[in-house]
Amino acid sequence: MSGTTTLDRAETSSAADRRRHAREKVLRAAKVIFGSGDSIYNCLVLDESQEGIFVDMGAVVSLPPEVTVQFSTGAAFRAARRWSTGSKVGFQFVGPQIITHEMAQRMQVVAEILQNHGMTAAMQTLRVAQFFDNAELRRAADAADTAMRRLAMMLSGAALETMKGGGNA
Repeated sequence: MSGTTTLDRAETSSAADRRRHAREKVLRAAKVIFGSGDSIYNCLVLDESQEGIFVDMGAVVSLPPEVTVQFSTGAAFRAARRWSTGSKVGFQFVGPQIITHEMAQRMQVVAEILQNHGMTAAMQTLRVAQFFDNAELRRAADAADTAMRRLAMMLSGAALETMKGGGNA
């Protein structure tokens, strides 16, 4: 027998011992987003693991039980607030990553294609990328594509009517 009592083991047990994944000390910027996306707070990530992060909000902030955490790389996760003390908050990730760093970079490329080459080229690129497997992005792109087609039809119809009528205004 080792001579260590149950009480001794309980006293030396820490949150780190209970975690499935080790936390790594980091120092990086992030944003905590909640509400309809209109509540955005900058924070500093102090450590992270595959399952969550420990942040300093810089001030005491009243947070809802679930938020979105977006890192400066563009990666985003839904996260549940597990505890808070003063300005420090522990979040556990809920579900898969929302936007990966690579995805954020690819989305930026599509945004530049949209700006420089127009809607048709951007839609083609989005379709090839399968809308980044993002249902909300697919719905927004489909709505924009439908609106663009409707606008083009309306403008073409108005031009045809003007040409038939001899261009009188």
